[in-house]
Amino acid sequence: MRLFGQGDRLFGRDSECATLDTLLTEARSGRSAALVLRGEAGVGKTALLRYARSTAPEALVISGVEVESGFPYAGLHRLIVPLLPERSRLPAGQRAALEVACGLDDGPPPDLYLVSLAALTLLAAAPRLCVVDDVQWLDRESALALAFVARRLHAEGVVLLFGERVTGDDSGLLAGVPVLEVGGLAPDAALALLSDIVATDLDLALAEHVAKESGGNPLALTDLGLELTADQWRGAAALPEPVPIGSRLEAHYAARVRTYPAGARTWLLIAAAGAGGATEHLLTAARLLAVAPRDAAPAEADRLVAGSPPVEFRHPLVRSAIYGDAPPAERRAVHAALAAAITGDAEADRRAWHLAAAAAEPDETVAAELERSAGRAGARGGYAARATFLSRAAELSPRAVDRAARQVEAAAAAMTAGAYPRALVLLDSVDSADLSAPARGSALLTRALAAVNTGAPTGLRDAPAMCLAAAAAFGTDHDRARRAAVQAVDHQIGAEHLSGSDDETVAAEAARLAATDPDSLDGRLLAAYATFTVDGYRLGAPALRRAVAAIADPGIPDEVLLRRFVVGINYCNMLWDDDTKLLLLSRAEAAARRAGALHALDLVHFVGAMTDAVLGRLNHADRHDAAGQRLRRSFGITVEQEQVWRHPELVAWRAPDGLRETLPHALQVFEMLHLGAMYGTTRMAMAVLEIGSADYPAARELLLGLVHPGRPRRYAWALPDLVEAAVRAGDRATAESACADLELAARFSDTPRALGLLDRSRALLADTDRAEEYYRTAIDRLAGTPAWGDLARAHLIYGEWLRRRRRRRDARDRLATALEMFEEVRAVAFARRAAQELAALGLGETARAPEPESGPTILTPQEAAVAVLARSGETNAEIAAQLFLSANTVDYHLRKVFRKLGVSSRRQLRDVFPD
Repeated sequence: MRLFGQGDRLFGRDSECATLDTLLTEARSGRSAALVLRGEAGVGKTALLRYARSTAPEALVISGVEVESGFPYAGLHRLIVPLLPERSRLPAGQRAALEVACGLDDGPPPDLYLVSLAALTLLAAAPRLCVVDDVQWLDRESALALAFVARRLHAEGVVLLFGERVTGDDSGLLAGVPVLEVGGLAPDAALALLSDIVATDLDLALAEHVAKESGGNPLALTDLGLELTADQWRGAAALPEPVPIGSRLEAHYAARVRTYPAGARTWLLIAAAGAGGATEHLLTAARLLAVAPRDAAPAEADRLVAGSPPVEFRHPLVRSAIYGDAPPAERRAVHAALAAAITGDAEADRRAWHLAAAAAEPDETVAAELERSAGRAGARGGYAARATFLSRAAELSPRAVDRAARQVEAAAAAMTAGAYPRALVLLDSVDSADLSAPARGSALLTRALAAVNTGAPTGLRDAPAMCLAAAAAFGTDHDRARRAAVQAVDHQIGAEHLSGSDDETVAAEAARLAATDPDSLDGRLLAAYATFTVDGYRLGAPALRRAVAAIADPGIPDEVLLRRFVVGINYCNMLWDDDTKLLLLSRAEAAARRAGALHALDLVHFVGAMTDAVLGRLNHADRHDAAGQRLRRSFGITVEQEQVWRHPELVAWRAPDGLRETLPHALQVFEMLHLGAMYGTTRMAMAVLEIGSADYPAARELLLGLVHPGRPRRYAWALPDLVEAAVRAGDRATAESACADLELAARFSDTPRALGLLDRSRALLADTDRAEEYYRTAIDRLAGTPAWGDLARAHLIYGEWLRRRRRRRDARDRLATALEMFEEVRAVAFARRAAQELAALGLGETARAPEPESGPTILTPQEAAVAVLARSGETNAEIAAQLFLSANTVDYHLRKVFRKLGVSSRRQLRDVFPD
């Protein structure tokens, strides 16, 4: 039996220890693992972590400390200090990010995930056990970085263990990391623990009562075992009620500390308030308050603390009990002494925080010091810490105007940190009357972005109007005003018909601000939106082309490209400019990888999956979709949360069972969230599904709600589907009207795909003499575009036309080509339709649906990504940097690729692995 008692003895933890033993054993074989030990205070998480450490003497170990939770990357820095001498081996971008985050160098604020990748690379280079206790008190940046590392571990031989106390508010920082819930001891183990601790005979019924009332909490049982008298354990004297457990355990410690002399309480309060600080600072503060480490004697006798200094608390609850129970005036005095003890620039942030805690009333000097600390935190990429510093600076600001301005900046920092609800709470406490016009503009922009990102039902509906109001507030600061207006355009395109602002209003403001600098990138973007919205394709198409050309300029900086590529993709959709659209995606993906900007890369993959699915390049869409899913797992997004990232335009081609029931539900969700673009895309996906299944009336009804006859605008690309659906549904008038609109859009777009789809649509309406010419021209035009799905459908429609004219051999060739193309991308509904047409020819073809890929030679998306780079000559380290993995994991995947493909070298990959 594993005993749980004093020293290294454990009772009743066989299962938990076996789990840890398995992880550590597998790590010695090169397999990595991460695990969160989660439970209430005192339940034994730390003891289990100590057990794991006993088998790995070189373990890296840290514990979260409340007073450090406001310092960005403090926890991560402490964990990897022994590894920092090896940072020269990191890829340049990772090394630079890590050095800035750890305060070792200056530079632009580092991306959180680039810092995380640097930590992963360092840990993977020297496999070992890493233990992080009291995660709930880590600074946010360190917790996010280490959680990212935990979710990316695979084949490095690293075991990363977390200890996390259950609190009323689950931060979700470790979402996606496996959890082992650590509960109280079973009754027999609890009794065994009491028997081991208590030095007198136990009344069995009494011991069972204590064990039950404590919930088997080992810390409570241990404390009671040592504190209760022999008479109490024999049942001759009353027990304390209620039994100290959970929050009562903290109160139990506080009550004991209250019995100590004043000097002891003051020294303990200094140790609690200065936890994590330098020993000399504690000693200096103690001298200022006329106490000394020897005053801790009563607490040491009660085993609440040890080693003064540095002070080691028996349990974190002891530290929080001492601090939380102290009168506010005493806490302020201790913080003032600690602030006075800290000199020099190296600890300026800690000093500022102690000064803030010592302040009893507004103080501009302290507020300004906190604001400077916020600046340093932001420079290191610590936006959560920046928000905390600024929020406290606002509280200490004597002047209302300074208080409001700092609160707005705090909200902006919280939003950048991903704490969107906190940003909104901070903004709600601001009186806009105290804000300058530019600060009011910043507040509006922050509120718009935060509301959209929280998924608030009215977020996207109101965002365009808020952005336009921000642009107006910026006044003659035309650069900021244009950026705000572009944001309004972006939100308006996302909300579409569900926006609270009409297109014309947004277009008018866009036109006004475009005129302030028509040759700038944002000026061209705004002018294009305004012109296209008001004048349509005739004048809008040239303006859109100028804007797209500006975004596609090879000289555009990476950070600008990543900010604006989505607008560029939307404009390319309006132009039917697929080549530039794919070029923008490729450049944005490369830019995001260079910068280590994983959220931007996730957006690239999301837009890429949508783009390729619309083009019918479903295998390419699968790559983007799989890569996006892997990234989102790294961010801690669960499978349930990820449903909002699913692609109806991709699954509609695949036509799985039950899709007709689930897509209408998705429409309701998108309508509720005012995601007009997703609503429209889903309707188009449903129409594609119905056309593939030959339910043309249903497709016609779905598409009629998207287009505006006589005014082809954003949904001109739905017109070819409407022509086909209306013709086949017997509604020739609608088909002719849609084709006329398509002719206008295609003429001014003047791209091969637009013209090819126009010819395909004309063929459906033409008489027998002219239809064939249109079909052939359509196929010729589409064959030179990336629009695989449109080309396959052109072969299918042409084949169907030929079969109905009894030209069986010609029909067979076209239908067989269509079937082969659909099967290659597993477009199930259209493949079934083509197969049925072939079967109707009576030439031996039978209807079939593409089978899912399977078999040992099929690579996973991750393996395929590794193989593609390896066949190009990239080293494992270079592949790891591009795919955000460790070199060990790349080696693991590459060995699997070699085994599956039956090769033994990168050179052979070029022969057996296609582009």
